[in-house]
Amino acid sequence: MGDCMSLFCQDVVDAALWSDFSSDALEFEAESWSLVVDSSFCNKQDKDVIKRQDVIYELMQTELHHIQTLFIMSEVFRKGMKEELQMDHSTVDRIFPCLDELLESHKSFFYNLRERKQESREGNDGNFVINRIGDILFSAENAEKMKHIYGQFCSHHIEAVNLFKELQHNKKFQNFIKVTNSNLQARRRGIPECILLVTQRITKYPVLVERILRYTPVDLKVSEFERKQRLEEFVNKIENKTFTKMKNGHVFTKQDLKNKERVLLYEGVLLWKTATGRFKDIQALLLTDVLLFLQEKDQKYIFAAVDQKSPVISLQKLIVREVANEERGMFLISASSAGPEMYEIHTNSKEERNTWMRQIQEAVQSCPEEEGKISESDEDRRAADARAAKAQQYQEVLSIHDQQICSYLEEKLQIFAELAALCGGSDVKLETQLLVKAESGEIPQAASFLEAALKESTYSRLIRARL
Repeated sequence: MGDCMSLFCQDVVDAALWSDFSSDALEFEAESWSLVVDSSFCNKQDKDVIKRQDVIYELMQTELHHIQTLFIMSEVFRKGMKEELQMDHSTVDRIFPCLDELLESHKSFFYNLRERKQESREGNDGNFVINRIGDILFSAENAEKMKHIYGQFCSHHIEAVNLFKELQHNKKFQNFIKVTNSNLQARRRGIPECILLVTQRITKYPVLVERILRYTPVDLKVSEFERKQRLEEFVNKIENKTFTKMKNGHVFTKQDLKNKERVLLYEGVLLWKTATGRFKDIQALLLTDVLLFLQEKDQKYIFAAVDQKSPVISLQKLIVREVANEERGMFLISASSAGPEMYEIHTNSKEERNTWMRQIQEAVQSCPEEEGKISESDEDRRAADARAAKAQQYQEVLSIHDQQICSYLEEKLQIFAELAALCGGSDVKLETQLLVKAESGEIPQAASFLEAALKESTYSRLIRARL
């Protein structure tokens, strides 16, 4: 009897249908979208695109698993109870209410998702990016249908579980459950476990949809309106009397931000590195034609003042470069005809730095020509680029020299210490009070270098006295 029933449970599932599910399972066996597409293709995508595709892939993958659970409930448990055990159909349907409607609805939903995946393929290499999915997720007709079906199923959850417990007193039913639980297709899931999985599935959709929306680009018109509102908020907070000068001598005031041609493209808090090595918090506004730096003062904004550099940078001939060996830093190099100027700007993460660099580069490419001026020739542009590159090269050379000076001072101090020790000055107490002390936030080596200079002076006097 047991062998016959085992064979029945293995054959009860339609082979063609199970084959289709197995084929789909192979297609979604990877853990995430990032592992399905080629790594080179994945690396070309923005961070938010990757996260969004991972969530959509998770939705499709878990939807397939859910369909397999419903299929097992229908073709292994329900069919076996009706055909093998010859149980009353109304009793069986009380354990599996609305099962056919559930299976049909989820299969339709999954097939629509799978079809959208096929439509989104790029070439013949299997890479895909699903850009549009809202029409599938937010179908009013499907939503009402799902709401009704799950309402029926979940409202009978307790009744179905209690009925299952009553049937377990029947030895024939016990033997059936024992055999089906060993069926590989059933994945060792019992009827109560399957029922619970179905009731829990409906709670997963809001979470998945919220995560998809989190990484979905906002509608263009909505985004433009929000950015316009945001710019107005900044303008209203700027001190009325504050003004500054651009590199070309043009006076820039609060009123210049009210120019209708100037649109806010991107904004955020950045760190402006000063000549002394300190970092100044600034509010950066990337506009259609300029990059503007503001600083807070008495709950108002004024134009940032750092190293006598203009806080308003024209996007004309602006070059963006990474800072060597600093994944969160970038150089902004203004190569205008008024003379080159370089700014070192830092962010809180590498990803944020890359986003800012991309936003600035795109803004530079689409920046309108300066009004009343003829577009510069390729030769002039190359010359400006060369000046900017030379300025960056000088900056890097100066940095190397600074490091060498630091190294030489440390070596020199060590030599004086060894000489003092040879002359019996190991018990000499050095003056620790510094005449000049570095302020908080300045170059951290300043205090130690000054102290080292005093030590050097003490060692020199001691050595000269002993020799």
